[in-house]
Amino acid sequence: MTLGEKIKARRRELKITQSELAGTEITRNMISAIEQDKAQPSLSTLKYIANALELPLPYLLSNENDLFFYVKKERMPAIKNALETKNYNACISLILKIDTLDDELYFILAKCYFELGVSSVLLGSLLSAKKQLTLAKEYCNRTMYDTSRFTAIITLYLAIANNVNSPLLEFDEDLFVEHMEDCFDYEFYKYLTMSTDFKYTNYQYKTHMQAKQLIKERRYQDALKLLVELENTKSDFPHNSYLMFGVYADLEACYKQLYDYENAYRYSSKRLSLIEGFNI
Repeated sequence: MTLGEKIKARRRELKITQSELAGTEITRNMISAIEQDKAQPSLSTLKYIANALELPLPYLLSNENDLFFYVKKERMPAIKNALETKNYNACISLILKIDTLDDELYFILAKCYFELGVSSVLLGSLLSAKKQLTLAKEYCNRTMYDTSRFTAIITLYLAIANNVNSPLLEFDEDLFVEHMEDCFDYEFYKYLTMSTDFKYTNYQYKTHMQAKQLIKERRYQDALKLLVELENTKSDFPHNSYLMFGVYADLEACYKQLYDYENAYRYSSKRLSLIEGFNI
């Protein structure tokens, strides 16, 4: 494509007239002449046209017709910066402004939606989590990159988003275990299965499992000490609404066993408040 053909094709794609493209900077006749390759624009004019048409200037200056290559090359530094600084929404916005996507961009979108979805689950925003994790799964399917680990983790957090009361009913255990035994999320999985003999490195999971073991042994006072400690120190650790949901349920159960119905009701109320929050 010639310079004029590139400009004309992009202008028509954006559905703007020659006069609208010209604006107050140049004349419509000049745009017409450039599109017919009868006039060679100055560099300043070409910069203006490139900006108005949202095109990379190198694309207009080159003899190549692959617009995607130039658009991606121009935007990748900002995309990578947003990804590295964990500004996932900004990263998604930058990518979705590109008309054509490739495997790398699909993979980055999958990672962004995955990170947002996991965060939403842990914060208790389960409706948002469902949308984000579903999109993550969709973009995993579009890329040729290996996303088997992503896909496995997504099943774990989608299970919680779909059924916070009994997440393992929604969970593909075989798919998850096949890929995830060596990662942090496997520890979260063992916590979901209420495995009390697993060697946890996460303090919250470890302490909660110790409390559950004490409850099995009917040592309710000892269990309460650990559960209350978890509640009092929850601000010192990354927030996990699902974990606190279980802690409140166990606090309620312990107080009931000790006939302290006032505290049992208090933690029942906290648990119900969390459930209401899960629908945000």
